[in-house]
Amino acid sequence: MRFQQLLAALRSRISLRLAIILAVIFGLTVPAAVLVPYQLNTIEEAVRSKNKDDHERLVGILSVILSEPLWQITPEIANISSEVVYSDPRVASIEVITLPDRKEFIKNDTRRHTQKGPFTSKTREITHGGQVIGEVRLTLAEDLLQESLRSDFRRYMTTAALSLILAIIFILMVLQWRLVKPVKILMEKSDRLANGELNEPIALNREDELGHLANSLEATRQALQHSFGELEIKNQQLLEYSGTLESKVRQRTQELESVNQNLEAALHNVNNAQAELARVERMAALGSMVAGVAHELNTPLGNCLLVASTLEEETRRLLKMVEEGQIRRSDLTRYAETALDSTKLLLRGLQQSAHLVGDFKQVAVDQSSAQRRRFGLLVMLQELSALLHSSLRKTPFTLELDIPADIEMDSYPGPLGQVFTNLVNNSVIHGLEGKSSGQMRCSAERMGDYVMLIFSDNGKGIPPDIVNRIFEPFFTTKFGQGGSGLGLSITFNMITNVLGGNINVSSIPDQGTQFEIRLPLIAPGDKESKDPLLNPD
Repeated sequence: MRFQQLLAALRSRISLRLAIILAVIFGLTVPAAVLVPYQLNTIEEAVRSKNKDDHERLVGILSVILSEPLWQITPEIANISSEVVYSDPRVASIEVITLPDRKEFIKNDTRRHTQKGPFTSKTREITHGGQVIGEVRLTLAEDLLQESLRSDFRRYMTTAALSLILAIIFILMVLQWRLVKPVKILMEKSDRLANGELNEPIALNREDELGHLANSLEATRQALQHSFGELEIKNQQLLEYSGTLESKVRQRTQELESVNQNLEAALHNVNNAQAELARVERMAALGSMVAGVAHELNTPLGNCLLVASTLEEETRRLLKMVEEGQIRRSDLTRYAETALDSTKLLLRGLQQSAHLVGDFKQVAVDQSSAQRRRFGLLVMLQELSALLHSSLRKTPFTLELDIPADIEMDSYPGPLGQVFTNLVNNSVIHGLEGKSSGQMRCSAERMGDYVMLIFSDNGKGIPPDIVNRIFEPFFTTKFGQGGSGLGLSITFNMITNVLGGNINVSSIPDQGTQFEIRLPLIAPGDKESKDPLLNPD
């Protein structure tokens, strides 16, 4: 606590000039203290890398120029050839041995005893005609490297220090000329303005920020002069109007109460209209689903009818043969096989129809009401996807589910199913319109007491100028073409008001759209509620 008080006292006593000087010094010295070691390290790494590359290059040169003298066993020529490399003052010694007997061929290390090191050595094989005939070892001393680094360090530090001092001096001069002195002038004039001395104009002949500040102070001075004049007039008018103030307040209060009542009635009507729109939208989706289910049932039931008529015809034929006494064992066997195959086909078709009717029954109950129950998210969406398959089968688009089987919810499957249906229809009608192929994908991930649903498509996306308006009621890009503009608005209201979640949308033009829906596993509200759409509170 005392340290904070001391720090506050120091801050209050630091003048603008001292603060600028400290800021300039610290602003230049701190980056320099960080960058100078880094730059020196970079220089050292570059020098050492160059020294290493030179080492590799020199030992490579030796392995080439000594190949022929070593093959012809002429040490004199080898010594003369190696002088080209030994002339480099960094070279401490050159040693060449023959292989495979590993005998010394030449050795030149006359300079090594005068060098301090440290020393680094590299060895390279000497080949002739594809055969390894010897080995050369080149040792370099780092004396010159260390001296070069020390020289670079002194030169760099001197340059950095001079640059820092000159930069500080130049910046302080500019700040004194362009900032500190004009600020003092403005402070004096603002003090007179605060004391009520409004007759002296405030002017600073500059076009920079301080000039604009001076102009603003001048405008403030003129406005204060004007305001004080108007204030005197208003005070006089206020005295005149004070007699009728009470009656005006009473009249305004009555008008506000009337407007408030009208607003409450309008809000009630809007809530009723919203609930009715949600109900109509659910029933419209249910009607579309009924047509799809009827179309799906037509194929298996037609197959069952065809198989049943065939089985009936075979049975009549068998009875006729029995009555005429012409039945044979082969006829009975053929009839039994036909009856068995027909029974299998009938069972398969009827089971498919029963499964479809069961899915439709559950979804129909959920869609036509908003009853709350426990359900598995994967099973509910699979049932709904199976019923949507009939309409998607007529399009080149596919729907993929990636839902973990262990996610269970205590919520409202009807509104959730309506949300899923609206998103699918929105992608088909808007996102994937005109494309020869397309994919829709719905995935889910459990996050504590919530589940994150992600619905995406790879369609044409939503333009950036309308992406923030898609949840507005009656907003549609297909006005007059069958679009009502209510689908995503109802989706937003169901998610936020009924399911207790939130929805976000992101889209990239020509790459698709993604909806992120965060829902609680246990929906808010009374668990005994029968219709949360009509009673969202």
